[in-house]
Amino acid sequence: MMNKSEQQRLLALGKKHKKFFEDVSINLDGYKVSGRLFYLARYTGKFRTKSKGDAVISLEKHTPEEAQRALLPLVSYFITWNNISDSIGERAQVDFSILEEVRDYLERIVNADIATIDIPVYKRSLSVIQSMLDLQKNMKQLWQEASQFDKHVKEKDYFTDSEIDQLIMYNIEGGWIQYAQLKDRYQHRRDFDVVYANRDKPDIKKYDRFSDKHTLYNMTSDCAAEQLRQNIDQMTDGKAPMDYDTYIDYFYNVYKERLKERVETLKKTLRYP
Repeated sequence: MMNKSEQQRLLALGKKHKKFFEDVSINLDGYKVSGRLFYLARYTGKFRTKSKGDAVISLEKHTPEEAQRALLPLVSYFITWNNISDSIGERAQVDFSILEEVRDYLERIVNADIATIDIPVYKRSLSVIQSMLDLQKNMKQLWQEASQFDKHVKEKDYFTDSEIDQLIMYNIEGGWIQYAQLKDRYQHRRDFDVVYANRDKPDIKKYDRFSDKHTLYNMTSDCAAEQLRQNIDQMTDGKAPMDYDTYIDYFYNVYKERLKERVETLKKTLRYP
């Protein structure tokens, strides 16, 4: 791990490309070209966090061509880790206690095997909600793995091409989990219209232990369908339905291309090389 003295030297080097009324930050996840370590310096407005430019810097003697070769990997790691932190990290912290209440409610009714209702609808709804909860556990595990991965990179000060790919796969896997949480819920969205319609039947109402009286209503297709559809369209580039392999292959290739496009845009404000 880089010591304080090296960090200060790197920051001083980054400041050489700083303009008036700007702040500079150094991403300490480095990348090697020809055995030399390169880092990404980012420049933002002192009073606003809007990006003003970037620079590829190194404490070692190097050529501009070597610094140029480091740009795409450095930007790829920086952007992808931020995406993971903003999406997987935040999603892993989402409170699913309301869905747990729904799961428990459905489970009590299914176990009671009530003759006056369509039990298969309740069983299917229970399966959908349980799947969403199981996938949330997968999301938490993915976040833990990605965090450990990034910690390992920081300890050794640099990442490799294969580690960039691994980070990208974490990001795409997180997207798949979010999509998988919603796709069956949307497909069977009208099941909760039945569940809601039955809620006040005498042999059903006694199982209602919701902390929010509007929970079942909020699960109906009228309330949830449009938002589910919009989220699914956004998560799949409008290509749903998608199976796991199709999703991973598509977004791996698309993501890599978008990173290249982002780098081409960043080159317009690149301070060095």
